Amino acid sequence: MRFQDYIVESTTKASRDAFKAAKAVPADKQEWKPLDLGRSVLDQCRELAKTPDWAYDIIAGEKEPDWSAEGMAEQQKEMSTWTTVEQCEQECNKRLERYFNLVRGFPDEKLTTTKWLPYDGGRDFTVMEMMEYPRWNYGYHEGQIAYIQTLYGDKEMH
Repeated sequence: MRFQDYIVESTTKASRDAFKAAKAVPADKQEWKPLDLGRSVLDQCRELAKTPDWAYDIIAGEKEPDWSAEGMAEQQKEMSTWTTVEQCEQECNKRLERYFNLVRGFPDEKLTTTKWLPYDGGRDFTVMEMMEYPRWNYGYHEGQIAYIQTLYGDKEMH
């Protein structure tokens, strides 16, 4: 199996798992924030929907994500239009298809090329590491969603 195929397969599974957990949250709890400080399930789903765009932009190199206050406000404006977990999942799937097309077509010989990114203290990341980001982010947020579920009393595995 090519690494690119692994990324598509594992990211698809991670996305499904995260949204499965989110859809198990009752509607009246989807915007609930632990201690009124944390992030709600719906807010996290909005990030999950946007994640493929960030990975695409970094890997494709056509444009860099805009992490300025203005850029973040613009992204938040777009994401705030996604008002349900199901809508976030639909947006995510659309964006994943674009991202997967990039990944599937990425040449093997360029997988170990690097790009300096300001994450993790700032360092060179291989394209393979960059491709892993969406899968990692979906798993991370699935855990956060599961934790929120336990806080409001849901102890079931979803």
